[in-house]
Amino acid sequence: MAEIVLEGIGKQFPDGTQVLHDIGFTIHDGEFFILVGPSGCGKSTLLNMIAGLEDVSAGEIRVDGHIINDLDPKDRNIAMVFQSYAIYPHMSVRDNIAFPLKLAGLPKTEIRRKVEEAAELLELSELLERKPAALSGGQRQRVAMGRALVREPSVFLLDEPLSNLDARLRVQMRSEIGRLQKRLGTTMIYVTHDQTEAMTLGDRVAVLNEGEVQQIGTPQQLYRKPASLFVAGFIGSPGMNFLPAKIKEGKLQLPFAAARLPERYHEFSTRPLIAGFRPEDVHCADNAKDDRQALVFRAAIDVVEWLGAELFAYSDLELPNQSRMADDKSRATLVFRLPPSLELRAGESLQLMLDVGDIHLFDGETGYNLTL
Repeated sequence: MAEIVLEGIGKQFPDGTQVLHDIGFTIHDGEFFILVGPSGCGKSTLLNMIAGLEDVSAGEIRVDGHIINDLDPKDRNIAMVFQSYAIYPHMSVRDNIAFPLKLAGLPKTEIRRKVEEAAELLELSELLERKPAALSGGQRQRVAMGRALVREPSVFLLDEPLSNLDARLRVQMRSEIGRLQKRLGTTMIYVTHDQTEAMTLGDRVAVLNEGEVQQIGTPQQLYRKPASLFVAGFIGSPGMNFLPAKIKEGKLQLPFAAARLPERYHEFSTRPLIAGFRPEDVHCADNAKDDRQALVFRAAIDVVEWLGAELFAYSDLELPNQSRMADDKSRATLVFRLPPSLELRAGESLQLMLDVGDIHLFDGETGYNLTL
């Protein structure tokens, strides 16, 4: 196990492109830490720098207090599992898992013991003599993990390990990886663009965008207290609803309704604002308690998605010219998560209620969450 400290990390490619900007945070000993963000945000580049596969342009990477910037990958005691598995097709499962141990020159008896222990842990014992071509995608990924596991590294790095699997296998492997990390207690850094993986696996999550860390926190913190407009929109499925807003005469005014705000928000009346709220924070007005600090509105429902345990209703809202956000869109689509027992069809309308306390206010210029 190991503690990893990143301090002032920057990455610039030879053509002058700056892809990482002053990255700094600490990954605790034994922590399952997630790097999440859209394609091109720099998360895989950062992982490769920790592994030693990319040079560090600026800053320091320390593992248990030791600077590793200039260490060769083989000397870092770090194991990496790649998106493409990177297992040898001509070797059996046993030989693939044993490969790094043979390179290290371990005795045959020790190699056999380590391979069989890893195979039992990963439920590969019955497959040790098979070739990769005879394995499913999930089994191949477990072989790649077994090869990393037998090295007994201080840190595991996983670069989008589930992206080549179908939806059902992704769910299965996700739970297996989570159980494995808890059992081993080894520091693990996991890169993904899938916010569901990030939210279900990580002890803490770092959200990256355009080479910068937007926010670091537990999944619950990122979901309920997003630091910025980007984090609020990226974390959550369906995503957060956004609408142009303003504060006038002590009231929060949205395109469809207004409600009184606590006095501490009145200072933002001169700023351009964006209001955000989660789909589940909207309730049928008949089921909500009477509250002056709530927005009550009628929404025309355009699309209904019934998914068994949950129901999502979509409403297309026209925005007046003076109420449009920076992207100047004339319409906004809102999504509400409603009780699955609700009898609702497209074309109908609903009386809904939104508590002001569930609304996040973002600065329209900086994107910062003003309600934190």
